Amino acid sequence: MESSVLQRIVVVLVRPEGPLNVGSVARLCGNFGCALRLVQPIADRDSSEAMKMAHPQQTFLAQAPVFSSVRDALTDVSLAIATSSKLLDAVETPVLSAARAKLMLPAPAERVALVFGNERTGLSVDEAEACQRVVRLPTPGSVDSLNLSHAVAVTLTLFAAALEGEPEFRASQTSRAELREFITRQLDARGFFKGGDKARASFRPRLEELTDKMDLSERDVALLTDVLRVLSAQSLLDQSR
Repeated sequence: MESSVLQRIVVVLVRPEGPLNVGSVARLCGNFGCALRLVQPIADRDSSEAMKMAHPQQTFLAQAPVFSSVRDALTDVSLAIATSSKLLDAVETPVLSAARAKLMLPAPAERVALVFGNERTGLSVDEAEACQRVVRLPTPGSVDSLNLSHAVAVTLTLFAAALEGEPEFRASQTSRAELREFITRQLDARGFFKGGDKARASFRPRLEELTDKMDLSERDVALLTDVLRVLSAQSLLDQSR
């Protein structure tokens, strides 16, 4: 099971400069069975340095898809996780751990992207905002940032460790959409949308953002739906008295 789950993880390198790092990351993707995507790479992935570090993943590196933007690289993933030690959102967030990674394991048939910025400049704010999560990696020493390939290795190791025991995968996009529709119907029945279709349409992106921020499993979604259903029925009962 571990290999099939890790195959649903996509490593995204944004404007990588060092061919040694790019080659090393390609080899790491082979170690863990992950996919690799490049966004505006500065490093020459066909260079002898990159290919030497990628061995035996040279063909894998040469065929890694290249994208013009982070958003383009994330169109088919259900969750994107940005890693950065340079963004305020990352500095203030708890460090990534195996326990936290367990909440973000990709649902069957879905992908999770791990997004890594440029070695010197990291990710821009706009690029980080294209991701639903921003995390930082544990660095207990005096240096607060990791080499790019080391950061990828640590992150993938934490996600592999998250599969130990009985992993509970992140709720699918379909389940989340059904939860949003259920919430919307309940709110509609109680006159929440004073402006009709226009109010409903303006509320939809905010509700989607809210549910995306919640690391829910399928079991969590089922429980939350049941709780809301009971509360809804009780509310109708109270109104009828």
